[in-house]
Formats: sequence, C-alpha cells, structure tokens
Amino acid sequence: MTLSFSRKPRKSFFRRMFEWLLTILIAIIISLFIISNLATFTQVKEQSMEPTLIENDRVVVNKLGYFFNEPEKGDIVILNRQIEEKGILRNMIYEGKDIINNIKFKFTGEIEKNNLVKRIVGVKGDTINIENGNLFVNSKLVVEDYIKGSTPEKNGITYPIEVPEGQVFVLGDNRENSLDSRDFGLINIEKVKGKVIYRLLPFNRFGSIY
Repeated sequence: MTLSFSRKPRKSFFRRMFEWLLTILIAIIISLFIISNLATFTQVKEQSMEPTLIENDRVVVNKLGYFFNEPEKGDIVILNRQIEEKGILRNMIYEGKDIINNIKFKFTGEIEKNNLVKRIVGVKGDTINIENGNLFVNSKLVVEDYIKGSTPEKNGITYPIEVPEGQVFVLGDNRENSLDSRDFGLINIEKVKGKVIYRLLPFNRFGSIY
C-alpha cells in the first residue's frame, strides 16, 4: 500500500500581510464603534470642573444612555462643539478625529478645545438667570455646594434665558475659570457625547461622579 500526503500550499508573503492588515483594520473599526457609541475611558484635560473633576483625572463616559434618554439636569457630560449630527458612523468619525488630536497633544502639549466637560444646569423649559454671582433656575436660587467660586455673568449673553427643546445650558463647576454657556450660549443636545459616570484614577479618588 502506498500512502501519499498532499502538502497545503504555503500562503504567499503578500497574502499573509493582507490578512494581518485586514485583522488590524477590523479590530480598529470594532474599537472605534465601542468607544464612540457605547462607553469610553478618557482623561480630563482642563480645570473648569474643579473641585468635582481635577485635571488628569481618568473617567468613564457612558455614551449608550443618551441614545434612549435625553440629558438631565445635574448630569456631568462630555460635549463636542463641532458635532452637528449624531449617528453610529458619524460618531466613529468624530471619535477618530479626537484620537488624532490626543496623539498630537502627547507631542505638542496643545489640543483643540472642542471636547469640554461640563455640568448641565438647565434643560427644556427651564429659565436660567445669573445675578450677583448666583445661579437661578425658574426664579429659584440654586444651592450648589459642589462649585468653586461664585457664578459671574459674562459678556454676550442676556438673562433671563429660556432653554428650548433640544438644547441645554451648561456650566463648569469652577465657575470663575470655565468656558461654558455663559460664553457660547445654549448647546444642542446633539453635541452631548455622553455622561461621566465614574472616576477610575487616581485611586484615592476612585468612585462614582455626581
């Protein structure tokens, strides 16, 4: 009896290279989908939310929740002032641009201030007023034991201002050092990327965000 064995033809170098690159591309697309539409882990790069969030804190951002529910008063959110419309593919494109900007930041120390972390203080139907360093919502003084400093008015915004449907009014907790709705006005809900829900680092401040 004669036994014969057939050898599988070896894949060419270019075939193996193509499969390797395809695997990497699929992994990148899946990763982009997760961090742009479900949840992500990000670093705070500003001081405008002190003392609640401090520069270099690492936080978890829930993005899935706002697919089903609108942002609420008191939510601490990540917003992107460049976003015009949401959608799975659009979210992935914007996230890709953010990743490129973050890589540039590692080398230059400079970053475009498109992504901001703020607290929502006014939603649809609320009337916002800022007077004598205090925040009033629907004519009631808001007692805010989480803020740093007073809440001064800024040029360009006339109060009181009513929040229409599809928009929110945001402020930083570090009220005297924050770029927020006192500067650029109301924010379209479409620009809100997700809710900050947890701080992972530093370990001595680990826990939920309120």
